[in-house]
Amino acid sequence: MITLKLKIIGSGGMSIIPSSFCKCKICEEARKKGGRYERLGPSLYIDDIKMLIDTPEDIAVACNRQKISQVKHLSISHHDPDHVKGIRIVEKIGYDFIADKNTPIEFYALPEVIEDINRMNLDCLKYYGDVLHCISVNETSHIKIDNFDIDLFNNNRDRNITFYVIRENDKKVIYACCNPKPFTHNDMYFDADVLIISLVSDDGILNDGTELKDAPFKDEIFTLDEVIEIKNYYRIKKVIVTHIDEMWGKSYGYYSELEKELDNIFFAYDGMEIIV
Repeated sequence: MITLKLKIIGSGGMSIIPSSFCKCKICEEARKKGGRYERLGPSLYIDDIKMLIDTPEDIAVACNRQKISQVKHLSISHHDPDHVKGIRIVEKIGYDFIADKNTPIEFYALPEVIEDINRMNLDCLKYYGDVLHCISVNETSHIKIDNFDIDLFNNNRDRNITFYVIRENDKKVIYACCNPKPFTHNDMYFDADVLIISLVSDDGILNDGTELKDAPFKDEIFTLDEVIEIKNYYRIKKVIVTHIDEMWGKSYGYYSELEKELDNIFFAYDGMEIIV
């Protein structure tokens, strides 16, 4: 039986857990317990084709922890720092400084995302592509690697945030990691095996007791009820929630208990394997 295998390299959000200098109960618990209570920046690895999606600042640490030894293909969903600031890993992957030898890896992104990344990060893709030659930059909305077809959709033209539809034979996974609203309709989302998506506090209360309705980001991220609506409408078999911030005020232990009450909705942790 052919399977599609992915791994959540980092399940955190715009700040890791425990976050530097943070004294909230979530971060303090993570310092004490470690393991699945800790979360590094958001990233996904497609094992079959050695492809990494997103490079948060701690991606090198995350790959070491998850024993990722090879990256042949790379994509970045959008230009936010928690998705792009670790892109320096391409120097180690694609360029041998001692031998002065280039073995470039393939980089894929929507044209507008490439433009955003270069504008916000000192033309880093141009530097790595045209100067160090450690990446080969592909402006594209479709990636074909072996038996995999990966479609890239701009879900939010104001932010240029990419959603990925990853297909291998009859298997289909949607990766909608960050700021998923408005979840622009696409027929390709129907009947997916897995939707990997971010949400905000499931009960409307944040880590300092603030109600979600009073938070400035309340209209950027889905609530649990809204994710359930998406799951039902698109007939998605399983949902995995990632990009989990300490601001949401919930720990790994809390989410483990909440899963028992839900219908095929799970909460990611660093190193989580997804086999379809």
